[in-house]
Amino acid sequence: MKIIAGFIFCLTWLLAANSYAQHFNIQQLNGSHDLRLPSWGPYSKRYAGISHIPDMASGMRFDFSVLPGYYRNKLLVPNVRFESSYFPWNVKNDLSTITYRYELEWKDQVYTDVTYTLIDTAAVLVSVHCVNNTALPQLLSLNLVASMEYPENYGIQTLKYGDGTQWYNAVDYRSISYAVKQPNTDLVYDGWMRGEVRSSRLINGRGIGGGFGRQQGDKITYEVNTPTGDKKARILFIYTMKGGKESVVQLSGLANQKVVFKPADSLAVLDVPFEATHNNSRLLTLTSLGGGDILLNGFVVTTDQSREPFTIVPAPMLKMPVSEENLPDRSLLLKYQDVPLYYGITWDTALFKIRSIQNDELDIFLRNETHNHVAKVLTGNMKGDYANIFIRPVSVEPYSDQTCTALLTCGTRDAVMAALKKSSPLKTHFAAQLKDTIPEEKGILPKGQPYLFSQRMLKSALLSNVVYPVYTQNQYIKHFTPGKWWNSLYTWDLGFVALGLSTVNRELATDCINAYVTPPGSQSAFIHHGTPLPVQVYAFLELWNQTQSQELLSYFYPRLKQYYEFLVGRYGSSSTNVLQSGLLKTWDYFYNSGGWDDYPPQVGVHHQHLEKQVTPVVTTAHIIRVAKILRMAARALNSRSDLKIYDNDISKFTAALQRYSWDAKSGYYSYVMHDSTGHATGFFNDPASGANFNMGLDGAYPLISGICTASQQETLINKIFSSKHMWSPSGITVVDQSAPYYRSDGYWNGAVWMPHQWFVWKTMLDMDSSDLAYKIASTGLDVYKRETDASYYTFEHFLAASGRGAGWHQFSGLSTPVLSWFTAYYKTGTITPGFEIWINGQSFNNDYTSYKANISFDQATPPHKRTVLAGMNPAFDYQVQFNGKPVEVKRLQKGVLQISLPAANGNGTLVISRDGDVSRR
Repeated sequence: MKIIAGFIFCLTWLLAANSYAQHFNIQQLNGSHDLRLPSWGPYSKRYAGISHIPDMASGMRFDFSVLPGYYRNKLLVPNVRFESSYFPWNVKNDLSTITYRYELEWKDQVYTDVTYTLIDTAAVLVSVHCVNNTALPQLLSLNLVASMEYPENYGIQTLKYGDGTQWYNAVDYRSISYAVKQPNTDLVYDGWMRGEVRSSRLINGRGIGGGFGRQQGDKITYEVNTPTGDKKARILFIYTMKGGKESVVQLSGLANQKVVFKPADSLAVLDVPFEATHNNSRLLTLTSLGGGDILLNGFVVTTDQSREPFTIVPAPMLKMPVSEENLPDRSLLLKYQDVPLYYGITWDTALFKIRSIQNDELDIFLRNETHNHVAKVLTGNMKGDYANIFIRPVSVEPYSDQTCTALLTCGTRDAVMAALKKSSPLKTHFAAQLKDTIPEEKGILPKGQPYLFSQRMLKSALLSNVVYPVYTQNQYIKHFTPGKWWNSLYTWDLGFVALGLSTVNRELATDCINAYVTPPGSQSAFIHHGTPLPVQVYAFLELWNQTQSQELLSYFYPRLKQYYEFLVGRYGSSSTNVLQSGLLKTWDYFYNSGGWDDYPPQVGVHHQHLEKQVTPVVTTAHIIRVAKILRMAARALNSRSDLKIYDNDISKFTAALQRYSWDAKSGYYSYVMHDSTGHATGFFNDPASGANFNMGLDGAYPLISGICTASQQETLINKIFSSKHMWSPSGITVVDQSAPYYRSDGYWNGAVWMPHQWFVWKTMLDMDSSDLAYKIASTGLDVYKRETDASYYTFEHFLAASGRGAGWHQFSGLSTPVLSWFTAYYKTGTITPGFEIWINGQSFNNDYTSYKANISFDQATPPHKRTVLAGMNPAFDYQVQFNGKPVEVKRLQKGVLQISLPAANGNGTLVISRDGDVSRR
C-alpha cells in the first residue's frame, strides 16, 4: 500500500508540475541516430569552416574554409586533424553562428575572426574580421576554398542495367544468423549491420562477410520483388571469395537448389537460372552447407536472358566542378556532377583572383605554391579539387581592423543566381546579422565571472566537434566527436558529451544519448565503439532531473534497460557474465575497461593474456550504480516487476565485489583472478613488486556504487583525498602516487582527467560530503581555467604535478564535467543532486527566489544524508525545508546553497524560500 500511495502522490505532483517539465518530439528520435542540426554546420573532417550536406543518404559533404595569411608570405591552413593555429572561439548554442579565431601572430597581435552565420536553410554569411594590434601596417590575404568530399568506403564501382532487372545489396537483408555465435553477434561494433563489410572495391561500398559460408547453418534471408508471369529468370550473385576453398549454399524460397561459390580474388558472378511463377515465394534464403568465407556483395534478379544483363562500371569520385565566374560580378557558381544542387559564392572585396587547386591536401601544397602568383590552376596530384577565391591584399593599418564579407548559397541554378545578384554590398544588406553577437550566459554569479572565458572555449570546442558523415545502423549521420582526430562513434566519451550538452542544449543532449541506444530486440543491444561503460544512463539521469519529461522516460527506459541487460550478460550473445564468481568483464568487446588506456592492471591483463581469467572492478561497480538508477526510473514508470530484477542484481554483484575483491591490506578493491572453471582464486598483483595491482581509481569504484561499509568508505575517501595517494595539486590522479607502478609520464597514469572525478564528485554529494565535492569541482575549474587562459587550448588531460594540459588540443569529450561544475556552482536556476535523487517535479519562481520539488531517493541504498546544490538569486538569504521541517544549509557563496537532506528514503517535498533581502541589512 505504501508503494501505491507513493506512486499516486508522485503522479499528483507530476500533474501539478507539468508546466515545468520540458517536452520533446519523440517521433523524431525513433529510428534515427542523427543529430537534429541544420544541413549547414561545422562538419568537415579536413579544414575548419562550414559544410553543407546536400543529401543525408549520400555521405557527400560540401566544405568551405577561409585560409588567412600574410600577403605573399605565411599562410594558415586550419587543419582539424592537428594543431594549426586556429581556435573554435564562440559558438551559439544552436550552432546558428560559429566563430573561429586564426592567430597569425600570437597572442592576438594579428588575427582574423571568421564567423559563419546561418541566414536560412540555403545561405550562410561569412564575415572575416581582420585585426592588427601592432604598430606596423599589415598586408593580409584570404584564400576562400570550396570542395566536395565523398564518404569513406565510397564504392568506386556500380551496376548498369535495364528494365526487368533488380539489384539487391547483400546488406539489405531481412534476417541473418551465423551457426556459431560470437560475443559480438548481438553487439556489432560501430552499430554496423550484422555481417557487414565496408570496402570501396565493393558495389555501393558494402557487402556481407564476417565468415559467412564457413560454417554449416549460416543463414541469410532477403525479401525480393519476384518477377511476374511464368518466365525464365535468373539470380546472379556478385561476390568475392579468397582463400582457395569453395562454399556450398542451399537456396530456398524464390529458387530451390544447391549452388557452389568458387574462389575469386575480385568481384565474380554466380549465375543461377530458375523458373519465375506466380507461386514463387517473395523470400530468398541462402543456407550455408559449409566451406570457405563468402564476401557477398549482392545479387541481381532478372528476366533478361542475355549473357550479361548488367555491367559493372567505374563510379569515380567526381570532385572537379563545372564553374562559372563573375555571373554577376564578384561571384562564382559551382556544379558538382554527383550532387543535384548548385553552390554559389559571392564576396565584397574588389581585389581577387579565382583559381583552382588540383591536389588532395592544402597543408603543404598550398604553402609550397605561395609564390606562384600567376597560375590560374595550381596543379598537384589531381586527387582533389578546390575552387579558390584568392583575395589580396587586405590592408590593415596599425591598431585597426577591417571586415571582409562573403555569402554562400545553394539550391537550384535559378535560386542561386538570384541570391548572387547584389543590389547593395553584403555589409549593407546583412548589416543586422553582422551586428548580431552571441549573447553572454545569463544568470552567472559574480564569482563565476573569471571562469567565463575558459567555459566559452570549452563550450565552443564541444559544439564545433561534430562531423558528417559517420556511418551506423545502415545510415549516415551527423555526430559529435571527442575531437576531430577521432572521426567516429565513441560510446563512453559521447556519454560525457551528452552530459556537457545537457548544460548547453538539451535537445542535442537527447540526440547524443539517442545515437547510442537501440529499440528493444535490436540486432545490436546498443551502439558500441570503445570502452563499453554505460555513461548514457548517467546522462539520461541528468536530463530527467532537469526536465521531468515523461516522453523521454517512456522512450529511453526500455532502450537503456536493454543496454544494461547486455552488460549484465542476459542479452543475446553477451559474454560479460560467464564466471562463477559473478564478477563482470568486457574484455571480449574492448581492451579498455574504464577508458583509462594505460591503467597498470589493465595493461598487465593484456600483456599476460589473462582476459579470460581476470576481472576489473569498474565494470561490476558501474553496473550496480546503473541498476540503482534504472530502478528509480522503473519505479517512476510503475514497472514493479523490474524492481525485483534490479534488486537481485544489486545484491548479487555487491556480494561478489565484497567477497572476492576487497583487499583490506592495500585498502583497495582488487582485480580478481579466476581458474579455468571460472571460480575466483585471489587478487591480481603486480608481478614486479607483489603489491596489489589495482591501487587507483578502479580500486575505489565501489564507493561510487554506494555499497561500501563505513570502514571501507572511510579508507577509500582517505585514499582519494590524501596527497600521498590519489590527490595531486591538479586533482585526483588515476593511479595511487604511492604505488610502485605509478608513472609521471603516462597517458592516464600520472595524469588528471575530468570524467572519473565527475563520478567521485557526484558520489560526494550522495555522501553529504559537500566540502570534498567542492574541492574536486573548484580544483578542476581552476586547473582548466589556468591552462585555457594561457594557451587557448581545451586540452584532453592535465599532468598531475604541473597542471599543464596535454593530449588533444581541442578536446571536448571527457572534459565536459568542467561545464557541469561551473553550472552547479556559478549559475542561478540550477539544482544539482548526486546519483541517488530522482526529481519527480520541480519549479523555480521567475526571479529564482523560491523553489519547490518533489523528490524520490535510491531505495536500493540504505537511508543516509545527501547533499543537493541549489543556485538561487544571490541578493537574498534562504531557508530550506524538507517535508515541512527545516534542514541544514551551508551557503558556499552568495546564491549557492549546499542543502543537507535528512537520512530518509521516502518521497518528500523540498522547499527553498527567501529569508530576507541581504542588501537591506
